[in-house]
Amino acid sequence: MTTVLGLDAALGALVILIAKIWVVIADPLAGIVSDRSSSSWGRRRPYILAGGLIAAASFILLFFVPQLEGQWLTFAYLTAVYLLLNTGYSLFSVPYLTMASEMSDDPDERTTIMSFRNACLAIGLIVGGAGAPKIVAWVTEQLGATPREGYEWMAVIVGGIIAASTVWLVVGTARAPRKAGTNVTVPLGQQLKIAWANKPFVVLISANIVQYISAGIGYAGGFFFFAYVLDLGFEVYNVIPVWIIVISVASIASMPVLVWAAKRFGKMNVYKWCLILFGLSIQGYFLADRDSLWIVWLVAAGIGLFNGGFILMSFSVLTDTIAYDRQRAGISREGALSSVYSAVDKIGNALGSAIFLAFLSFIGFVESGDGSFAPQSESVLRWLAIGYIVVPAVLHISSIFILNRYQLNPDQLKDID
Repeated sequence: MTTVLGLDAALGALVILIAKIWVVIADPLAGIVSDRSSSSWGRRRPYILAGGLIAAASFILLFFVPQLEGQWLTFAYLTAVYLLLNTGYSLFSVPYLTMASEMSDDPDERTTIMSFRNACLAIGLIVGGAGAPKIVAWVTEQLGATPREGYEWMAVIVGGIIAASTVWLVVGTARAPRKAGTNVTVPLGQQLKIAWANKPFVVLISANIVQYISAGIGYAGGFFFFAYVLDLGFEVYNVIPVWIIVISVASIASMPVLVWAAKRFGKMNVYKWCLILFGLSIQGYFLADRDSLWIVWLVAAGIGLFNGGFILMSFSVLTDTIAYDRQRAGISREGALSSVYSAVDKIGNALGSAIFLAFLSFIGFVESGDGSFAPQSESVLRWLAIGYIVVPAVLHISSIFILNRYQLNPDQLKDID
C-alpha cells in the first residue's frame, strides 16, 4: 500500500482497522453458528472449507488493484476486498481453532496437539512470509516486471497454496475426534455473561490484547526497520525471507522443549518467561546494521523460540479455559469462546499494525508509489527503531501483570470428561 500503490500510511492503517473491527462481529457469528450446526462432516469442517476458499480468492483480489484515480478510490477497493477476506478467514479460523479443544480431554495432550499446530504455523510463515517477497523479487529482477506485477504473481501463487491447504485440512480431518453439540441453548446476551464469569478466560484474553498489539507492531514494522533503519533498500526482499525462515525453524525446533517445559514447570510459568525473554532478545536489534546481519539472524532465533513459546502457551491455556467452561456451565460453547479469542488475536494484530502505520504518518514518513524507497530523515529513522524495538518489548513484558491474575489450577481440569 505504501511503497507500490502510493497510499498514505494513515489510510493504509484505516483499511486494516475497518476490516478488523468487522471481525469483532464476524468471529463470534462464525463460532456460534458452528457450535449450533450439525452435518455428516461435523460441526466445523463445512465452514472451514467455505471460509478458506473465500479467503484464498480475496487474497488474490487484494493484489490485483485496478488503476483507480485518487487515493480514496484505492482505499475503498482495498477496504471492500479486505472485508471479504476477513469474513472468509473468520469462517475458517474460528472452527479451525475450536477443533483443537475437541480432540482431547487431557490438558497436557492438548499442549502437544497445539505444538503441531504451531509447527505448521511456522511452515506457513515460511511460505507466506519468506516465500511471498522472494516471488516478488524474482519476478521483478528476473522477468523485468514492475513491482506491481510482482505482487500480482505472488498473489496467484500464494492464493493457490491457501486454497490447496484448505482442501487438505478438510480431507485430512475427516476422522478427527469431535464433540457433539448440545440441545441446551442460551441467548447470546446470557452467553456473554456466563463467559464473563469464566475469569481465567477473561484474564487470558485481556493479556492477549496487549500481546497481539505488540505482535502487530512487529509484523508491520519489520519491513520498514530493515529497509530504512538498516538501510537495506530493495535488498529487504532477500533479507526478510531469510529472517522469517530463521524464526520459523527456531520455532519448530523448540516445540518439543516447550511441551516438556510446560509439563515440568507449568504452562503459565513458561508463558511468562517467554514474554520476558522475547522483550529482552529483540533489544539486540539496536546493535545491528547492514554489515552485521548475523545479529539479525541471532535475534530471529530468539524470536522463534520465545515468541513461538508464548503463542503455544497462550493457545494451550485457551483450551484449558474452554474445558473449564464446559465443566462449569454444562454447555458446549467451544466455538463461541474460541471466536472471542480469535477476534482478540486479529483485532490486537490489526490495532498494532494500524498504530504503527499511523505512527509513520505522525513522524513524517515519506511514501512512494513506484516501489522505490524514499529517503527518510534521521529523526524518522530514530523513531522507527524505537517504535519497532522498544514498544513491543514493553507491551509483552507488561502483559505479565495481567497474567498474574490467572488462577485456574491444573488439578481442576483432571476430572473433565
